[in-house]
Amino acid sequence: MAFFSEIFFSTLIGKPVYTLDDKYFGQFRDFIVRRKKENFVVTKVRIRDRNGKRIIIPWEDIHSIETVPVSFRLKKKRDEIRGIEYAEDEFRVKRDFLDQQIVDTQDHRVVRVNDLRIVSVGNELFVVAADIGFRGLMRRIGFESLLLAFARFFRLPMRNKLIASKDIDPLPARLRHRIQLTVGQDELKNMHPADIADIVEDLDTFERLSILQTLPTQKVADALFELEADARKALVKQLKDEQLSGFLEQMSPDEATDIVAELPKRRMHRVMQIMKRSEAEEIRNLLKFKEGTAGSMMTTEFLAFSGDTTARDALATLRKTHQDAEQIYYLYIEGPNGELTGVVSLRELIFVEPKTQLQNMVKTVPHSVELNDDVDTVIEQFTKYGLIAMPVVDEQNRIQGVITVDDVLGELEEEE
Repeated sequence: MAFFSEIFFSTLIGKPVYTLDDKYFGQFRDFIVRRKKENFVVTKVRIRDRNGKRIIIPWEDIHSIETVPVSFRLKKKRDEIRGIEYAEDEFRVKRDFLDQQIVDTQDHRVVRVNDLRIVSVGNELFVVAADIGFRGLMRRIGFESLLLAFARFFRLPMRNKLIASKDIDPLPARLRHRIQLTVGQDELKNMHPADIADIVEDLDTFERLSILQTLPTQKVADALFELEADARKALVKQLKDEQLSGFLEQMSPDEATDIVAELPKRRMHRVMQIMKRSEAEEIRNLLKFKEGTAGSMMTTEFLAFSGDTTARDALATLRKTHQDAEQIYYLYIEGPNGELTGVVSLRELIFVEPKTQLQNMVKTVPHSVELNDDVDTVIEQFTKYGLIAMPVVDEQNRIQGVITVDDVLGELEEEE
């Protein structure tokens, strides 16, 4: 067999295919590939014969691929060639890779596959990388030589921008539409929700659903809240009630409430009927507060203890329930009637003697805001005292929730 060492897929499309006895057979249309370790190995070749009929033949029937000029040569004569089908675990390069969108997890954006790099190893061909750069696009439309001449004249770098095959995972057939690939799904799952949101916002609604369905529920819930309001509303509209309720249950109560508040009344009722009773009740309580007040900003997930609780017992509780509190910055101390009497930071708790009671660790009167205080008052208090979390109390000074600095930053962004 005679093969090139390296070539790009676009330079092969439409090239002639000849039989063993040098008779014209047809045109090359596509490679069929299967995942093999970190790359994709060519297993079959798709050809359009001289009568316009499409036929798939095994890779073993290819004798050689010449590069000057580019052409394919078969091992058989025309009457010996038999067509076959491709398997469910195989992919068509032109249909399933070329022109499809993939997630560039380094730049947190969606990019298009303009070409594919193919190398020859022994008697096998491998798709080893996707070209997502401008040079790949120009090569595809036949202007690569002109582009390179222009780059040389102005002394500009003109490299191929490649994403390795090991970082490309074709999506399951049930998800194939316009988003055919994702780059490094394991890496995508480990990305920060805000970065996932940046990627998802570049897609249309159907594509957003395709990407999010590949992620764990908790990751989707976190990313959903990070989306811009318009993108989030459009996506929520497409989710089934059962899906949305599942995501809401994974969010902190204040974040879930913000999304529920945007729903039409009938759908709001349906979704909350599906949710766990305790989760739905927390949202109902938060919905009672007027928008723009401390009550509407707070989360009801926090840790409060009686004053005689020891540091050892508080830490033990913290280890058991840390996932139930959104962000643990402080522990709140309650008096006999539930009134807020003090605040202890997590740092203080770690370094104090284990037998020390929490009430003996309180040094100053805790700063707080009331349920109906407006946003400006909340921001002023955070700025004045440099806090990262602040309790929200009712008229009897009983703690009802906590506002974090993230909530304040969110309000500031909305004002801008």
